[in-house]
Amino acid sequence: MTTIDPRASVLAALQMRLSARRPSSRTGGPARARGGAPPDAAAQALAQRLAAIDRSDPDGRRKAVRVLLEAQLAREFGTALLNDPAFPGMVEAVQLQLEGDAQAGAAVRTLGDWLLSAPA
Repeated sequence: MTTIDPRASVLAALQMRLSARRPSSRTGGPARARGGAPPDAAAQALAQRLAAIDRSDPDGRRKAVRVLLEAQLAREFGTALLNDPAFPGMVEAVQLQLEGDAQAGAAVRTLGDWLLSAPA
């Protein structure tokens, strides 16, 4: 029997709400048109990457948030961004900025815990 990962449905709902608010002229159309993966494939890849994180890793929470950041940036700007040599540095800068802010940092830690809460 296949289990349903609630994170995939929550992420899909969040993406839908964000895309409904976003003006289409800013993004240049749907992610698929910009080289993004189909939504189901992207959600499945995200779930696989999160499942691969060792739950006993002390840095697991940070890794989980990074996986989500990478997935969201690739969805927003196209998967070609993943091949850009500056992409890892950009993701690190975004993550450090989020972690450095008191309110955002608390939310990021909670998000990391939540991403790792489902069984691997």
